[in-house]
Amino acid sequence: MNENQITQEPIEVDIDRSVYEEPYVVKDGCLYEEVTTKNKTEYVKLADFVPTLKAEITYDDGTEEKKKFLISAVHKSGDVLSEQLVTADDMQTMKWLLQRWGQQGAAPPKQNTLARISYAIMQTKAEYRKETVYAQTGWKKIGGEYVFLMPNENSPYTVELQGKLNRYSFSKKCSPDEPVLVSAMLEKSMAPDRVMLPLLAVTFLSPLDHFLKMGGCEPKFVTALIGKTGSRKSTLAALFLSFFGRFTASDLPMSFHDTANSILSNIYYLKDVLTCIDDFHPSGHFQEKEMKDIAQNISRYYGDRIGRARLNSKAELQASKPPTGNAIITAEFSPEISESGCARYFTIELDDDDVALDELSRYQRYAEQDLLSGVMMTYIEWIKDTYLGDTDSFVKKLSEMFLNFRTDFITKLTERKIKFHSRVPDMLSHLKIGLTLLLEFLLATEFIGQDDRKRYEHNLDEILLQTTSVSAEQIIEEQPVTKFCEKLTSLLDSGRCYVENRGSDCSPRQKNCIGLVDDKYYYLFMDSAHSEVRQLCSSQGEHFSISKKELLKQMRKDGILVSKSNRNTISIRDSSGVINVTMLDKAKVAQRLSRDLCPPSTSADKLSDPQAVEGTQGIVAQV
Repeated sequence: MNENQITQEPIEVDIDRSVYEEPYVVKDGCLYEEVTTKNKTEYVKLADFVPTLKAEITYDDGTEEKKKFLISAVHKSGDVLSEQLVTADDMQTMKWLLQRWGQQGAAPPKQNTLARISYAIMQTKAEYRKETVYAQTGWKKIGGEYVFLMPNENSPYTVELQGKLNRYSFSKKCSPDEPVLVSAMLEKSMAPDRVMLPLLAVTFLSPLDHFLKMGGCEPKFVTALIGKTGSRKSTLAALFLSFFGRFTASDLPMSFHDTANSILSNIYYLKDVLTCIDDFHPSGHFQEKEMKDIAQNISRYYGDRIGRARLNSKAELQASKPPTGNAIITAEFSPEISESGCARYFTIELDDDDVALDELSRYQRYAEQDLLSGVMMTYIEWIKDTYLGDTDSFVKKLSEMFLNFRTDFITKLTERKIKFHSRVPDMLSHLKIGLTLLLEFLLATEFIGQDDRKRYEHNLDEILLQTTSVSAEQIIEEQPVTKFCEKLTSLLDSGRCYVENRGSDCSPRQKNCIGLVDDKYYYLFMDSAHSEVRQLCSSQGEHFSISKKELLKQMRKDGILVSKSNRNTISIRDSSGVINVTMLDKAKVAQRLSRDLCPPSTSADKLSDPQAVEGTQGIVAQV
């Protein structure tokens, strides 16, 4: 050390040792380090200010915990520097001093000075507060007790949500007579049963997600509210979100104008609550493709309950953050996505005159007064008091309800010959669980009777089955085989392409000839046919990305492709010689276009009895 770096002097009264633990002291309003060498005490100046630690804050997002430190300081001039919240990483580098405090945050350019300042702050003698800030809502076990986390000024737990998510909040439980607001919604108060019952079901299903996941039967679908402009779909969605905060149609948490990455990030933090992705309304070809991609991603996020794998700045794999609650999307029409993507949506059609505006306005006023969120708080407290004294039993109850409802819906769907995707019975079962627990709550608080409960459950069953019957058509239409058959027929009917009668001498063939035909079969030049179908879809703004090989595989599985060997083509002779073609059954194609088919499904009598076993996270349903 040179003379400019070290001040050598005996201990004097202006040395303040009350701020820091040894070896740091305050002298002349500056931070010093006390160094003893060969029985001589020296003071090395570290900073022209005195920084101290005010708080150590742990941010818990449900997957990982990160530390931040609240730092205050007084400059030697007497200026009080602004308090700074600094991450643990920034505390190691201390580069934030100049960025946050400017010239007054400068430190001498000596080796390890910044590291010493950081360590000195951590040696603050005065008591500093320690607190935990939660960045995710929903159920969490704290101190051996389940707590439902939500931003709430009256809660002992601090929950902070960022951006547009800050409208999620609770304030106080409802009064004993206010659950009547929900029981009135069951009686077509503002919209028909086919709209109200599923929306109530998914709303009150949301606080059960944590325990359904423990039971191995987590909900894996999205509710789609479809209606033309002016049908009040966004306003209705906002009203149901108001069971978890204060929302209007203009401040819903997310929209299709956001990026897919931002949506995925936000929905992770909204655990055990309902959210909304608003306004699927593409206004151009590029925007339509972008919004369809987002709709597809949303269906995958919620349908598979997986998050994207990410790397941090050090190329280290970060923990996956999948969706943890339930979602509604609003749209003017159903997104044209893949068959499996459509199967992840439960669609509610909203007509222009479905919503009673006077009643809607009345409930909006209730939402502004926090009455709806108060009912949800009371419902959550009822779940805790009624069931969480024995969590394993509650998880087992939900698992058995899921399996029983699933069996029942498969039986009814099969008996009524309703076409359904294998995901549909699960989705219907979850919706019924949501309404069943709501009805149990209203029955326990004496706002409905047993007869009312049976009537509402029956009505929901019928609504779910009818909706499935209607939605099945869209799901079938999105199947690649169905789309290929439709576009092939369109190409032939329009004259854009043609097929020759087999056995006729029509050579030379025109460029737009895609095969031969007789009374029973098409004999397609599959490369040409597949290419023409893809071009037609592209010109109509639709996607047909399936490869020829995969398409043939699916057509063979569905019995449309005819072949007695393992090959997808056969060799036939015509006027030009031997040619290779793909042989399609015309009757099967017509049947596919008529929608007169019911996909095979597991019948109820083949399902195993509901059972549960101990799993690593509790009781796990065995489906």
